[in-house]
Amino acid sequence: MVGITLAPEQIRAAPPEVRHWLEQQIAQTLGLPRAVAPLAMPPRLAACTPEQAGAILGQIQGALPVASVFLELGREQGGMTAEGVRVFRLAEIARHTRLPTVEHVLEALALIDAVLHRVSGNAEATLYALDRQGQCYVADATCRSIHAVWQGMLMNGTFAGPAEPAAPVPPVPPGEAPA
Repeated sequence: MVGITLAPEQIRAAPPEVRHWLEQQIAQTLGLPRAVAPLAMPPRLAACTPEQAGAILGQIQGALPVASVFLELGREQGGMTAEGVRVFRLAEIARHTRLPTVEHVLEALALIDAVLHRVSGNAEATLYALDRQGQCYVADATCRSIHAVWQGMLMNGTFAGPAEPAAPVPPVPPGEAPA
């Protein structure tokens, strides 16, 4: 038998697949139940274009925590499913965006979805899906579009949104879904 010691920093820096494998190994060792399969994806998981991603960012840019969560979905570090869907852990999104709880991430995601409805004109579309294991699923095309918007901002040296004024994002009371 071989034993390996990893520092918390090493685990945090590991790719998502490695962290998931470590979680599974620890759960098995402690006799905890294994992770269940992800919930079925909604039929209309949005595949945003870069233009739509830019429009969404333009409308949420005044709400820094919400914009931070949105840009986090453009990170290239989410795991990928066979269906072309990226997987992000809600706890990691909270840590990367410096939000105090996963509930704050969920509120931001709900607001982003409300803006997606306005931008796309489709009230049925959703940007994300969640499972019971604290994972967030986003279409890879959407992640690539968000990443392209971020890269465009870096290349242009602009960190301001579109020229037209952004519509205000209504606050959502804790525990309520946006209208």
